[in-house]
Amino acid sequence: MLRLLLLDLISDRREVDAQGVAALDTAAWRTLLDMVRQHRLGALLHWQLERRHAGLAVPEMVRDEVKGAWRTSTRRLLGMQYELTTLSKLLGAAGVRSIALKGAFLAYHAYPDAALRPMRDLDILVQEDRLIDAWDCLLAAGATPAGAGGADERLNYALSADKHHLPALQTPSGFSKLELHRGIQSVAGALNRDRDTRLLDGLWEHAISLPIATTPIGFPAPTDMLLHLIMHAAYDHLLNNGPLVLSDIAFLVRRHAIDWRRFWQTVIALRSMRGAVLLLDLADRYWRDVPIVWSAAAVEVRGELDAVRDSAALLLLQDRGLMPDIWRKRSIGQPRGAIRRLIARLFISRIEMALLYPVDPRSPRILLCYPRRWWRLATRRVPEAWRTGQRADLRRQAAIDTRVSHWLST
Repeated sequence: MLRLLLLDLISDRREVDAQGVAALDTAAWRTLLDMVRQHRLGALLHWQLERRHAGLAVPEMVRDEVKGAWRTSTRRLLGMQYELTTLSKLLGAAGVRSIALKGAFLAYHAYPDAALRPMRDLDILVQEDRLIDAWDCLLAAGATPAGAGGADERLNYALSADKHHLPALQTPSGFSKLELHRGIQSVAGALNRDRDTRLLDGLWEHAISLPIATTPIGFPAPTDMLLHLIMHAAYDHLLNNGPLVLSDIAFLVRRHAIDWRRFWQTVIALRSMRGAVLLLDLADRYWRDVPIVWSAAAVEVRGELDAVRDSAALLLLQDRGLMPDIWRKRSIGQPRGAIRRLIARLFISRIEMALLYPVDPRSPRILLCYPRRWWRLATRRVPEAWRTGQRADLRRQAAIDTRVSHWLST
C-alpha cells in the first residue's frame, strides 16, 4: 500500500522493498507525490532519498520535486526566522510574555536541519489577560487580518465562542500568517473531549528561553512540547495532521531530556495514556534511537497496540480532501451532545452570521439571513454530504477512523 511505503521512505528505521518500488507505475508515483504535497513531506523525503535510498529506482520527476521542496523550505525557514524574532521583540517591548509553539521550536531546536520541519504559519501563545494587548500591538505594528469579514466581527466571534486562538493575522511584512493563542487545545477536538487547563498551566510554569539568531525566544519545555504534540495529534486531530508528528517526537526526544516521571503523571491526569502510548510507539517504529522511558502502565497499554497500530499508521496519511466529510460522519456518530451540535449549526451567533453575509450583526436585518443559511444547508450541503458519503474511499477511511477513535476512547 502506497501510504505505508511512503512512511517507510521517510523513516530512518524501516526497510524499503526495492523491487516493490521499481514496480510502481507513473500513476502510483503521482499518487504518492500528492500525499507528499498534502502532508508537507517533500523536504524530509528528499533528505532520506539522499541519505538512505540513493540506489532506489525513484523517478527523476519525484527526486526533482522533493529537492525543490527542500530548497523552498530552506528559503522559507530563513524568512520565518526573521518573522519570529521580530514578533518576539514587538511583544516583549509591549510587556507581553509570549511562547512560540510547535514548529518554531522543532525546526530550530530539534531537527538536524530546520528545512526538514516546514512551517506554514506562526503560533504564538500569550496569557489570557494580555490577549487583546498583543492583538492591538501587532495591528499597530502593521499586521492585518488574514481572512474575510471585518476584523472586529472576527475577533468578537473568536472571543465569544471561546476559540483557543484569535483570527489569523498577516505579519507586518506580509511574509507569513500568525495566530495568537490563548490556549493549546480545541474546546472539543476530534474525540469531543473537554479542554483541560492543566496542560496549559504546566506549559507556562515550565517555559524556557532559547535563542534564534541571538534573539531569546520563549518556548515550551521539551516535556511540555511532547505532551502538546501528543494531545494535539491524538485527541484534537485523531492523527489527521500527518506523519510529521512522528519525526517531531523522534527528533525532540533524541535532542532534549524529557522528564519522563512528570510526563507519565500528566498523561494519567489527562486521561490520555492510550494516545501517548500509540504515538510514542509509532515514533519508535519508524525512527531509530528514540530514547523513550516507558512506565509500567504504558508497557501494559502497549501490549494492546496490535489491534490498532496499522490502522493508526494509515490515518497519518489520509486524504486531506476527505477530512471535512470524515469529521461530519464522526460528529453524527457521537451521541454525546448531538442535539446541541445540531442547534448550534442551525442557530449560529449573529457575529458568526455577519462573517457569512454582509450585514451588521447589530441590525435586525441579520435575522433574515438565517432562512438563507438553512436553505443553503438543505439544498446544497446536505445533498453534497450524502453524495460524498457514498464514495468507497470515504467509507474505507471512515472505518479506519472509527476503529482508531474507538480504541483511543476505550
